[in-house]
Amino acid sequence: MEAKGDEEVTRKLLSASRGSLEESGGDTDTIIEQSRDFSQENRTSACKTLMNLLKGNIGPGILALPIAFKYAGLWAGAVGLFLLGYISLHCQHMLMTCSDILKERPISMGQRVGYAGVVENCLATGPICLRKFQRVGRLVINVFLIVTQLGFCCVYIVFVAQNFRQVILSSNEANPHLDLLIMGIELIVVVIYCTTIQSLHGLSYFSLIANFLNFAGLIFVLFYVVQDSPPQSKRPAFVGWFDLPMYFGTAVYAFEGIGLVMPLKNKAADEWDYSRRCGLLSLGMTIVIALYIAIGFLGYLKYGDHVLGSITLNLPPVDMLSRLTKVAFVVSVFVTYGLQFYVPVNILWPKIEHRLSTAKAKAVGNVVFRIGLILLTGAIAMVIPHLDLLIALIGALASSSLALIFPPIIELLTLSADDQRPSIVIILKDLAIMLLGLLGCITGTYAAIQGIINVSKSVT
Repeated sequence: MEAKGDEEVTRKLLSASRGSLEESGGDTDTIIEQSRDFSQENRTSACKTLMNLLKGNIGPGILALPIAFKYAGLWAGAVGLFLLGYISLHCQHMLMTCSDILKERPISMGQRVGYAGVVENCLATGPICLRKFQRVGRLVINVFLIVTQLGFCCVYIVFVAQNFRQVILSSNEANPHLDLLIMGIELIVVVIYCTTIQSLHGLSYFSLIANFLNFAGLIFVLFYVVQDSPPQSKRPAFVGWFDLPMYFGTAVYAFEGIGLVMPLKNKAADEWDYSRRCGLLSLGMTIVIALYIAIGFLGYLKYGDHVLGSITLNLPPVDMLSRLTKVAFVVSVFVTYGLQFYVPVNILWPKIEHRLSTAKAKAVGNVVFRIGLILLTGAIAMVIPHLDLLIALIGALASSSLALIFPPIIELLTLSADDQRPSIVIILKDLAIMLLGLLGCITGTYAAIQGIINVSKSVT
């Protein structure tokens, strides 16, 4: 009787879940879950997928890593970044593996799901006492994805304003009035850009351009930081425990691509090649981690405690190559805004779209909605125009949860179905990763907020 009752509950939950997906008008993952554009011609090649993956991870975060090393120390920063990078990669693989497991269960019906869809399905098929929280789980992930991706967009606006100001003035001196003017002009251009490019497939071409500019800019940055660098003995190997929360927030922010892992997998022409242990994702993240360590280590070694929120701000202000480097990163980051903006739009817009009846209303509503979100990111950037503190806050508050806390929970729930239990090794491993993420989230968020408050007080 008890088994039959459980089966009946499961059937009702499956039915309710399918109904809620239909009623939601698409909710989080319809752009990627439903198969309306998953024909082979709409999938992205391995090269384009790798370009999007690299572009999703290489942005202002990598340029802030030298200041992260300032909070940890030269060798502590390098070792910490290596460990954090591969823990993050492991969590990404956990997310994809759980997605593949859940795809075989009745509730998924073979659908391709995004991050939120994986959470919903693992709750719906996991322990019975938690199945009623499946939609809550989806909502929680959506909120964190929105906060994270829009936070990235805010950082991009501040980054472009500060670097472009240096190009104009050829000076490291702050000029908040000019920053605001540049932000205003930047928002107008971003509005035009993000309202005309609305698909991941179209953004892949811009990612190719952005990647070229990124790597060219990184080569120029390396050219500067390797010249006349002091010996390693001049920099502390470990600066102490007090500033490690700021290091954690900045470092985790740099690994900003977990929100794109599932969309890129679902759009890849060869999903297996993308998700296997030594596949496209691992290759891309290994390149990313190596670049992170190189820029962070050499940047801090060169500039020490004088390093700024973006290492480009430390480059010689009157040097032509320095100006070209900043322009390259400004253009690259501007292009990346659209890629990061893609995620929150595709989470929120379906909620609004199904309430509009005519095609014209949907077209106009989509443009208005995008403009509103862009203006919101601009307003936040103007309120918190401190690049290093904004990066640390977004990284600790939202990125750590998505990158380190939720994936272990998903794995434990996925492996806790009716006739399955995770091994003790998996349980201990997942608990350790969750504890690391939770500790970093709490302490990093507190340290970043405290820093923002202190800076605001000193300005006033």
